[in-house]
Amino acid sequence: MGKMTEPPCLNVIYDNRHSEDYGRLLGEFIQQGITKFMFWEAKVFSDSVVRSISASHKMIVQWAKDNNMDSVTIGEQDIMFTAPDAWDYYLKQMPKEFDLYLAATYIPPISNNKLCGFHLYTVSKNYYDKFLSVDENKHIDTAVSDMGGDFKFCYPFPCLQRPGFSANNKAQVNYNNILEPKDIYKG
Repeated sequence: MGKMTEPPCLNVIYDNRHSEDYGRLLGEFIQQGITKFMFWEAKVFSDSVVRSISASHKMIVQWAKDNNMDSVTIGEQDIMFTAPDAWDYYLKQMPKEFDLYLAATYIPPISNNKLCGFHLYTVSKNYYDKFLSVDENKHIDTAVSDMGGDFKFCYPFPCLQRPGFSANNKAQVNYNNILEPKDIYKG
């Protein structure tokens, strides 16, 4: 990958059924200095939340592939940055070579190389086809993890999943309780 001359666009999967998140997201972007972002309407299949999530992530990777982009950065609408400079930290720590570069995982330690949580990550061009080959009926993060690749993590983690209702689990969740204080970037 070439040297980054400007920050990448943050592509956010956004479910309009939860429009209360819009203002919060814009506030986070202002605090982080994120000026390049796009909201993508989430794919919603009434019969499968798992398929909906997978299809939503894959639509952005397919767009990046179709537009011959070197990489694409994707966030989910429940992202929560951990410090005022967390986005900048994420960008500055981005390695030159990777298949996936992730802001966190909920299967610590990172030496496990296990993925859980796609709330903020970047996919490299050389991994698009593999990413797009994942069965839409499987949880996309764990299915990609099972396929393997050159996964790199920004550590300590600069972005977490906001605690709240999970459509996936149909319950209130707070995965951040799994992490230790040393795992979370504080600026």
